[in-house]
Amino acid sequence: MIGIQMYTLRSLTETPEGADKAVSMLKEIGYETIQLAGSIEVMKNCAAAAKKYGMNVIGILTGTANMTERFDEVIEIAKDCGAQDIGISGSAKCEVDARALVELSNEIAKKVRAEGFSFSYHNHSHEYIRTECGKTVMDILLEGFDKELIDLMPDTYWLQHGGADVRDFIETHKERIKILHLKDMKRTEEGVTFAEIGIGNLNMRGIVKTARACGIDTFIVEQDICDGDPIESAKISYKAVRSL
Repeated sequence: MIGIQMYTLRSLTETPEGADKAVSMLKEIGYETIQLAGSIEVMKNCAAAAKKYGMNVIGILTGTANMTERFDEVIEIAKDCGAQDIGISGSAKCEVDARALVELSNEIAKKVRAEGFSFSYHNHSHEYIRTECGKTVMDILLEGFDKELIDLMPDTYWLQHGGADVRDFIETHKERIKILHLKDMKRTEEGVTFAEIGIGNLNMRGIVKTARACGIDTFIVEQDICDGDPIESAKISYKAVRSL
């Protein structure tokens, strides 16, 4: 199943009308599912549009603040649009914060699971900062997360950005991965940045091949920054992933 993270189209979804148009165009492109993100209001906009156009919603990706301060609202949106997974990302960059994030994530996961959803952690590259104890933030998270409660939602760009081996990470943690974020990386004179799938330099064919061999069949396209129209970027990435 090929989907897209709505953060890619955040410039279009601030209003109900914008979200309606964006989801309609994604459906026309061929996307089979979407993943909600952003403010509570933006997620509601996109969820309503998904229901209107019969677009599957694989899940919600949000932050710890929403899951602690607005938990009931997130659950209500998830239930209303038929989401299957609720995920978070964290901002821990040192040992103390990483261990606090482990404790908080395990608590949130219990509540989310009790509501009937799976629960996932989505990485960025700061998890690969090596902390004062000699372990990376990612090491601490992986050791501390309750494996029965917390799945992993890897992001190909951020794994590469952090210095990890993308395919090895997928193979090592395949039992805990149901959703894989496909995000490409290109090199410019200013440094590395985001790219449409197939336009960048990541070995996407190899990554997808590895993921499929590991039983992963839900691929979520995401592009944090698009050089032009995000709908056009979404089209390019969809065609590339479909070809793989």
